[in-house]
Amino acid sequence: MKGIILKHLQKMEFVCGLKQFKEYSQEDGVELLNCLNKLFSSYGWMNESRVDYILYAGMRGQYGDFYHVNEKNVSVWINQYYAHHQSQIVQEVQAMNQQEKEPTDEEIAYWIDIGKKIFRENFEYAKNTGYCVDLSQWGSNWFNKFQEKGMLKPWEYPVEEIEKEARRDLRLTNKWIDETSVLARSRNKIWKLFILESVKNNIKLDELI
Repeated sequence: MKGIILKHLQKMEFVCGLKQFKEYSQEDGVELLNCLNKLFSSYGWMNESRVDYILYAGMRGQYGDFYHVNEKNVSVWINQYYAHHQSQIVQEVQAMNQQEKEPTDEEIAYWIDIGKKIFRENFEYAKNTGYCVDLSQWGSNWFNKFQEKGMLKPWEYPVEEIEKEARRDLRLTNKWIDETSVLARSRNKIWKLFILESVKNNIKLDELI
């Protein structure tokens, strides 16, 4: 952004007849450059193309007469640009706010703790009742995690029979069988078998997560 601002300041004498920047000391020139850069950067909707447009139009008098390029005058230019393009800018800002944001480390840690708490509650329930709730209530990621650990081995279960049973159940309510649904039901069945076997063999999965 500084490069664009500097380009317009250097052309100031030839564009609007002001020798202000040319006559500035190097220190004052840098101060003005930093001041304008900070000003433009304070607007969340600002980008380089808008900085270029505003300075181009402002120095050619499209936002009114001026006798000095400083923070006050450039603020007027920015406000006028905003007034002319408010609808577009508001739409852009709203779209940006609606975009999914990357979670912070704190948010990630929070949801990991929540996931572990849910797992422990469901595992305790399985130990106390001998019944395992559906995988969706645990979080489908746990299936993959225990498979990656080498503890859950789907091929050790009667997969073909489980898939046949899933298709048979789906035919009761569906004309067409979706293989994705078959896979989901099969994973759910294998997960329940895995959990109940772990309970039976006293494998403390809740301490391994």
